[in-house]
This record gives sequence, structure tokens and C-alpha cells, in this order.
Amino acid sequence: MATLNAKVLQWASAQVGKQIGAGECWDLANKALGQAGAGTSSDFGPMGADDDYIWGDEVALKDALPGDILQYRDYEMTTTTTTDVTFSDDSGWVDAPSVTVGHPHHTSVLSKNPGTGAITVLEQNYKGNKEAVRSSTIRWKGSSTSTTTRKLMKRQDNGKMESAVVVVTVDVTVTGTLKAYRPKKP
Repeated sequence: MATLNAKVLQWASAQVGKQIGAGECWDLANKALGQAGAGTSSDFGPMGADDDYIWGDEVALKDALPGDILQYRDYEMTTTTTTDVTFSDDSGWVDAPSVTVGHPHHTSVLSKNPGTGAITVLEQNYKGNKEAVRSSTIRWKGSSTSTTTRKLMKRQDNGKMESAVVVVTVDVTVTGTLKAYRPKKP
């Protein structure tokens, strides 16, 4: 990992649970870069309230390293978990709730990138209420996984427990833009 990246990550990781600056998402990345001796978005590009900030040299998300800065625009990650329960008489049910996480304009620090499309980030102001720095997992590309098991489930028609085939499918879709920037000297 590049030296600047290591310094950015080390400083940002030590801030979990704290509010940095005015509590805006930008404040965490800006302060982490400044502490590392790297340039900030004010050194590299436009700085309007709704501008897509530039934090250094853009790199492909698949190549992003811990300590890189992520800039979001109209980003949404929707996770749909479909549970399909089937009993021996072919009765059952399907449940498919969805959860969407969205960032119309957001900045975070990359913490982990195992290369699978799922990444861990350090961020603050993730709901727009000046929330403290936290670690969370998002995806930069969609995915779909499915598991099949047999287990005792409660029937909805008579309330009895009975063996059923349970197929759980997790589909994640990602829309919008997510860019990664490698810290560099100003």
C-alpha cells in the first residue's frame, strides 16, 4: 500500500465514533488527507457544494487500495433478500424485502477492498444528520448469491412445524457513480 494511503487509513480508522470537523462527509476525507500530507479536493478540482470532488489520481474501483478516497454521485445499492419456502406438498410462501442505501452526493475513505465488489468504507454524515465516523460495507458492483437448505419451518396455513426446502437468494444492484481517487502530494 502506498505510504500516503497508509497514513490516510491509519488516521481515519482512529476516528471511528467521533465527529470530524463540521460533521460533513467531506470533512473526514479532507482531514485524513491533510494529516497524511496529501493534497485535498481543494487542490485538485472544483469545490462547489454540489460538485463531484477530485481527491487525487482516479483509479479503477477494482484497483482501489485502502486509504483511497471514494466520491459518490447518485449512488444506490439495493439489497433484495428472497426467501422461498416449499413444503413436501408444494405449498409454501415467498418473501422478498428490499433495503436501499443511497448517497446522492457523498465522500468516504476506503478501508478494505478484497476485489469481490464488496468494500468496507469509513464515513460520516451517511444519513445526512452529521453522524459520527463509522465503518460500513457497500458494493461497487452488483451480485447475486443463493443457498438452499432443508429445515423445520412453521407453516402459515396451520401453524405446524414441518420440514421444508428453503432457498434464500440475495440480489444486490448498484446504480449511480462511485469513483476512487489515489492520494497524492499537492
